[in-house]
Amino acid sequence: MMNDLKPIERMRGSTPAITPAAEDAARTRLLDAIRRPVRTPRRPTRRLAWRIAVAGALAVAVGVALPLTRDAEINPGHSNVGPMADVRELGERAARAAETEPAAAVRADQWLYVKQLQAPPLDAQGMGVDLGKRTTWEQWTSVDGKSVAWYGKDGKLLVQGTHPGIGQADLARPPVTPEALIARIDAALARVLFAEGEVPGSKEERIFQAIYQLMGEQALSPTVRAALFRALPTIAGVSVRRDAVDAAGRRGVAFSYTGGWARYDLILNPDDYSFLGTYGVSVRDRTFHGLFDRTSPGEDLGSARVDAGTPLTLSARIEATVVDTPGERP
Repeated sequence: MMNDLKPIERMRGSTPAITPAAEDAARTRLLDAIRRPVRTPRRPTRRLAWRIAVAGALAVAVGVALPLTRDAEINPGHSNVGPMADVRELGERAARAAETEPAAAVRADQWLYVKQLQAPPLDAQGMGVDLGKRTTWEQWTSVDGKSVAWYGKDGKLLVQGTHPGIGQADLARPPVTPEALIARIDAALARVLFAEGEVPGSKEERIFQAIYQLMGEQALSPTVRAALFRALPTIAGVSVRRDAVDAAGRRGVAFSYTGGWARYDLILNPDDYSFLGTYGVSVRDRTFHGLFDRTSPGEDLGSARVDAGTPLTLSARIEATVVDTPGERP
């Protein structure tokens, strides 16, 4: 039964829950699921949410120059996406934009601060989000890509290792090609996931989601991000989705992946291909079993049915900048 939970765990974001108790529960499960130290793998535990930081090309790098600005607003009623033959063309356009953007120096001891709007979960089981509401999520990731930090409900700053255990230094080793980066990500996932007895989804799904997470939380150079943009179209199941909308109501163009039961989109600004946000939705009915709340030992949340068309995640990045220490706000 445990593997039945993996797809929805990866689809759920880190959105705070509606009530304080539910927020504490969801946050604890989230931290256990992905922010575990990579070097000390342990046996899998029952958990509710696998956070996938589905974000795009955050402009941060180790020892290189890159842009660090607040996201520009997009007119919701306008799209500058010209004729696009297929997802490979989107990948090439986004890669070229990453390679030519303005730059600002970043130190290896700094942290990336990201602020997002997110649709909160509908209930304690986390099987869907409320599109009519918004919450805010803040996170800091070390520029070296090894640590991630956020404030818990008690106001304390929590710091742990990142997932999937590969960062800028690893990805920037020559050759920096789409094929080489996919191979390195696949190897990192095998070490982290399979060492714990987990086999979440297909290989294509795992790599696609890992690229999301790397782009959203890691300090990646323009060269690495360009290679990842070119890698996305080579993954089976990835296509172009036009007129995607993020949690702030901004319209864009998306890399879209459809798996066995769900689809999720990485939404980009149609003018400069910078990251806007994410959206996920179920495409087939599915029932999940064996849901447990780790914050209440022994409490069985039972089963949950997810109908086709259920929104699973919705986010919008509203700020991304580099700061000197975790917990520091611009």
